[in-house]
Amino acid sequence: MKKTGILFVALVLILACAGAGCVQPSEKEAEAQLCQDLGELGAALENMENTTLRSSVGDIRDGRDQVKSAMEKVRDSAAEVANIRLDRLNAAYEDLDRAVQDLPDDATVPEAIQTIRPYVQAVRDEQRNLYADLNCTG
Repeated sequence: MKKTGILFVALVLILACAGAGCVQPSEKEAEAQLCQDLGELGAALENMENTTLRSSVGDIRDGRDQVKSAMEKVRDSAAEVANIRLDRLNAAYEDLDRAVQDLPDDATVPEAIQTIRPYVQAVRDEQRNLYADLNCTG
């Protein structure tokens, strides 16, 4: 009777853990998620880069917020993949974030775009490198 009770409790705990997301994804699933998140980061960077002359510095900052959200997803999914290093991507992102923060509110959009373009390109380069390293498709 005691063994049955212990087995029942163990089964309940296992099921509760599985329902709460305690089960780790397979390496292949984790890599697929990271590829998807890297693709979303690329799209957010493209949106930020495609700022028009009718945009404002505020629109550029909104674009940075989209990049930030995509970057957080990349970091989360990368944590599930073995042997993935985000050091260079993180550094490039932090430089971009700082460049956008440092934009004067009265900067013209062409000035702002000119200022951040190299930083956007650096993040894009690192994003593409990781995408290629993982053999992502799409």
